[in-house]
Amino acid sequence: MSDTDIYIKIWTMNRRIISEKIIKTLLTLTLFFGSLFMCKINTFAMETDTLAPLRALTNVSGSSLLAVSKDGRPGAFENIMDAVNAASDGDMIVIFPGEYNESLDIRNKDIILLGLDKASCIIKYDTSVYSTPVLNGAAGLFCNLTFYGYKPKKPTVSRSNTEVVITPDNLDDYFSGYVIHIDDDFEYGRSIVFNNCNIISENNNCIGMGMRDHFSASFNNCYIRSVGVAGILYVHDPDTLTYAGTDMHLTFKDNIWENYGYPYVIFAKSINYMNRINLTFQGVTTYCYASAMDEVYVENNAYTGTDLRYVAAGITPILTPFYVMDTAKFSECIKSLRSGSASGFPGIYYITETASGSENDLPKIASPYYIQNPFNLSGTGWAGSNCYYLTNDSFGNTLEEMNVIR
Repeated sequence: MSDTDIYIKIWTMNRRIISEKIIKTLLTLTLFFGSLFMCKINTFAMETDTLAPLRALTNVSGSSLLAVSKDGRPGAFENIMDAVNAASDGDMIVIFPGEYNESLDIRNKDIILLGLDKASCIIKYDTSVYSTPVLNGAAGLFCNLTFYGYKPKKPTVSRSNTEVVITPDNLDDYFSGYVIHIDDDFEYGRSIVFNNCNIISENNNCIGMGMRDHFSASFNNCYIRSVGVAGILYVHDPDTLTYAGTDMHLTFKDNIWENYGYPYVIFAKSINYMNRINLTFQGVTTYCYASAMDEVYVENNAYTGTDLRYVAAGITPILTPFYVMDTAKFSECIKSLRSGSASGFPGIYYITETASGSENDLPKIASPYYIQNPFNLSGTGWAGSNCYYLTNDSFGNTLEEMNVIR
């Protein structure tokens, strides 16, 4: 390793349960917000002791520092999960560049995972079944990492949940896994933060969340891409009274979203109308598609916004950038979007091709949001939901309904 200087910034975040000390590196010239002090570390010392320079910093807070490396660095773990098992709340795990094929279960600890370079610190796993997300978490801080849920190259058995009773025991038979899965009672009174991460899914939603009261989740400066059978985000409110409440916060700031596997960018489910989840979207640039085909949408969507088919027909204008793609077949268009060969402008790409001879018992709404409420009744919250409400800090987003009306 050359004698290159790394700047590491540490600051303190006060939490309801844990006072978390946060470390951030500028190896990739990434800045984090706010600091108490800055230290300059000469990486030449890392050649003799991987942990020595950073350990000096963590000693200030009394937390421990662990490292994970694929190249046999002294004192480092080879697998991330081994380091997680050895860590305690408040500890920091530094991840050196490499591909780590692991499904991480960190639902019972509040720790920090810091990658030295987002592009080369890759945590990936086969998420073709529900029980194997790349990360199963509930609290902590995750920086400079790529989370990649991939689909195996060999053919997989198609799944259908039609007329089947879904239980926790058979989820793997009918659903693939999220990349990031956050749904555990350990969330209560804590927070989880993702800074400068890539989250990429070839299967289920990129992020699947079940909220708890007194909990916040934040995704800052993240690139999130879905090319599987679902969208960017699936979220639901607490399903028990024990963790129900109104102090829940979900924030996305300075994100880029690409959603070419499913027409719904967000699937927001409300279970108990007495819950409240505060949504903040700020500077979220979105690329997604819509279609004239009923087959790609679901029935009983409680969404109360504009049907995009009226936009395509010139009946209802919207502020969201809208591109009509009437010269390409549906399959060809989706393939083009997934390969990144569209025009490159953010917004909604509307595909005009319709299937022939399709019949539907109920009308379907063409929308980037799937809103599910009890009894399929539209609510007074965001986009017709019962439990979700935009904060006044929601602005600067590609999709107009992510922006609060001032």
